Amino acid sequence: MKTINEHRSAIDLIDDQIAKLICERMAHSEQIGQIKKQTDQNVIDTVREAEIIHRLSLKIEQTSNKEAIEKVMRTIFETSRALQKSNLLESDLLTNNPLKNTPFKNNQNSEDNSIYNEAISSDYQQNTSQIKAGYSGIPGAFAESALVRYFGEPLKPYQNYSSFSKVCEAILKGEITYGILPVENTTTGAIKEVYDLIRENELYITGEVCLPVVHNLIGLPNAKLEALKEIYSHPQGLEQCGTFLNKLDSARQIPLKNTAFSIRYVSEQNDPTLAAIGDERAAGLYGLKVLTPAIQDSTFNTTRFVVLSKEPEVSEGADSTSIVLAARHKVGALHEILGSFAREQINLFRIESRPIPNRSWEYFIYLDAEGSIADEGVKRAIEAVQNQCQFSKFLGSYKKGVVA
Repeated sequence: MKTINEHRSAIDLIDDQIAKLICERMAHSEQIGQIKKQTDQNVIDTVREAEIIHRLSLKIEQTSNKEAIEKVMRTIFETSRALQKSNLLESDLLTNNPLKNTPFKNNQNSEDNSIYNEAISSDYQQNTSQIKAGYSGIPGAFAESALVRYFGEPLKPYQNYSSFSKVCEAILKGEITYGILPVENTTTGAIKEVYDLIRENELYITGEVCLPVVHNLIGLPNAKLEALKEIYSHPQGLEQCGTFLNKLDSARQIPLKNTAFSIRYVSEQNDPTLAAIGDERAAGLYGLKVLTPAIQDSTFNTTRFVVLSKEPEVSEGADSTSIVLAARHKVGALHEILGSFAREQINLFRIESRPIPNRSWEYFIYLDAEGSIADEGVKRAIEAVQNQCQFSKFLGSYKKGVVA
């Protein structure tokens, strides 16, 4: 009976042969990729891959070995595809390139890069008089606070709009250079409408703000807790402060369309028996005071906002990248897409799906990845993914928002 070391020595010799044969196989695969490039053929050939798996399975009797060989071959197929795609991408033959309108194509040191790297610079951040930006809601809305956090207090108030879609329209028309919209809340989840608007309007994400949502009880300077009869806020604002409000059982809870509107309404009524729930900054804007601070049930309530623009802008230090895609309707399509990021050791930290209009059970998939499109690994992954999908679009690289 052979020892473990003797078996391992035999395996080492076999592994040496496997490594040599894989290198030979990759050399042939690269040549095939060159031919595909010259003849404008698709890299992926699922029929050929299926034929190889079937041919090899006929040569193997044991079922477990058949499964093992299939797994190994599929890994080899993926590596071969990546090699062939790299040749195609270098010649820029891809017709549906999600990066064609971005500052980064194939040359990381191109002259265009410096323009976009400086697009959101410290000079822009400091001189807010140069910024034309807008948000959804009325003055005092959480979105305005997020905009102030990102760009700073403006010399002239930021433009406010009545809806998310109006903000997008204003960006496209050139009324504003940047708009800010909420995309996710830690309590209520993703704001699906905004994902659709970003894609439909072909906007780019240039920044991110994570704004802690602190709900305060706000009223007139002479208001008393025990005398309150009505409390106004957005339905979620009322719900998120349930524990505190239950102690004020004499006050009716009345939902309004948003927190800033509720605060303005209380100010206009000039009634000390009325109060609202909302942001401290809004209280100051409408001449009210905070009666009780931080009344929300959970201290971990944060809304993630994205800063949008008509053109892509990628700053130095960008550490997040967003794309939207539609996978081909076939077995393993999503696995193949995710594998492109895994091969580059790129972490995907957010995945959202939205139905494709007029196409039952098919979805747009929004991916957020760590890293910048300026990083070669991220760039390779996105360029590989675009050849695996029926649709894909680069949405932006930006600095990840930090929760203060």
